[in-house]
Amino acid sequence: MSLVETKICGAKLPDGSQCMAEPVPGKNRCHRHGGASTGAKTAEGRKRQSEGAKARWREIHQALAMAQARHNAGTEAKT
Repeated sequence: MSLVETKICGAKLPDGSQCMAEPVPGKNRCHRHGGASTGAKTAEGRKRQSEGAKARWREIHQALAMAQARHNAGTEAKT
């Protein structure tokens, strides 16, 4: 290790590598990957974020259920 340890953002990039940019002071991510974000300030904004997150989780759960069903169908066909 070097004598001077430099923090990096570390966000996963589309090519699979890590972002090597320096994080925003006091944060763990650079300004491109959410380090400068302070989040929603109004009740309306927080509600909109919450609804969006719930919708994404519903999509994830549906996709996982479909993948599990395909896996189970393939397993049953082999036996």
